[in-house]
Amino acid sequence: MDAVSRRSGRARLLVLVLGLLTLLLTGCGVQLQGEAEPLAGGLPPTASPTPTQTATEKDTSIYFVAGRQLEGVPEPISERSADGIMAALAAGPPVDRQAQLRSLLLDPLTGAPLLIVAGVTPSGEVYVQRTDGYLTLPATDQILLTGQVVHSMNEIDLSPMVMVDASGTPVPITLPDGRVAEGGVTADDFASLLVG
Repeated sequence: MDAVSRRSGRARLLVLVLGLLTLLLTGCGVQLQGEAEPLAGGLPPTASPTPTQTATEKDTSIYFVAGRQLEGVPEPISERSADGIMAALAAGPPVDRQAQLRSLLLDPLTGAPLLIVAGVTPSGEVYVQRTDGYLTLPATDQILLTGQVVHSMNEIDLSPMVMVDASGTPVPITLPDGRVAEGGVTADDFASLLVG
């Protein structure tokens, strides 16, 4: 047998094996996709994995900055977790709303997130680590960004939110009315930022 015949035989065998595998997987209930899906990304891995609450895509209100307020926009979220919410905030508002809405999560110069999920407790308390970039934001933008995250996390029943520094130590959070909260904050603390 010459080299061409051997290659041809191997190719036929490979096609046969792939065909049998496809039939076997389809018969077992595994659905095959026609095209590849992009991987979710944009955020570094967190120190503690956050649990996925459901794998089905469902509209969830994600909050974006509208002037000096926050507006909820229904977004299809497939990963209803703290990381999924942060990915949606990083992606920004829908294309047709980008003239009116914006997200403050990413540093405009580096594209790095200013807040990162550090972990989620079994009861749903979210720990978010602030970065050095967060500290360079004007105080009003820090409040708006914190409100974006708190309200968006609240939509999937993750609350309260605790902000920590790089060492994991909880830090005070400034509220819209100027008070400073020690420990966790909830969407109610940032309700005054909501549009109308």
